[in-house]
Amino acid sequence: MKIKFHYTYLIVAISFVLTGYFSNLLIFTSIIVVHELGHYLIAKMLILNPIKITIYPFGGITTANNLINTPIAKNMLVAVSGILFQSIYFFIIFSLYKCGYIREYIFNLFVTYHYSIMLFNILPIHPLDGSIILDLLLSIYLPYKITLKINVIISIITGTIIIISNYYQFNYTTILIISIVVNNIIKYYKNINYLFNKFLLERYLYKLSFSSTKNISKIDNMYLEKYHIIHENNAYLTEKQVLKRRFNRFL
Repeated sequence: MKIKFHYTYLIVAISFVLTGYFSNLLIFTSIIVVHELGHYLIAKMLILNPIKITIYPFGGITTANNLINTPIAKNMLVAVSGILFQSIYFFIIFSLYKCGYIREYIFNLFVTYHYSIMLFNILPIHPLDGSIILDLLLSIYLPYKITLKINVIISIITGTIIIISNYYQFNYTTILIISIVVNNIIKYYKNINYLFNKFLLERYLYKLSFSSTKNISKIDNMYLEKYHIIHENNAYLTEKQVLKRRFNRFL
């Protein structure tokens, strides 16, 4: 397992140390690491090939080399596992506090950071857990490509509301976090076509099995966890036939 500390985290960490907030740094870092370990360990258990954990000032990102066409249920387990592990960590710290092993001041700091990180992570803003969970739920009912676009729109709307509502409370840490999130949303938007083509290529290259079939009019309307029959030019084609025509010129 590889854990990487992003340069923005290091900037915040140095500022905490220089201003005498070393305890704060240790507490919020430990919460982030435990949260991301939850994602990593469950992904490892489900054989989803987690690669590394990157720690940011607002949380972390666990990168995995898994298929886009991984079952929604598996991805959902990974998405919620961070919150689960963080909650277990909170229960352990609470128990130690009740037994007198942790001072009240440290426990109060822990509670503040725990709820702040938890609430921030469930926001529907890419690449936070809330955005991933919402995307997976939408994928049950909507075509994959549409869920990608909706994810970007919701991320922008939610982010804009938060920026406006907290305009007078900005500090350098807040600005840094917003910059990272905005940069991730922009990258995600630019990668929509790449992600969709990867989704299609996986369907073409691998023998994936699905329990349901759906008739569609074009491949842009393909779903996760469904096999498709495409109605095209008054004929019905299997998705393999359409994808073969699409990729054979490149492969």
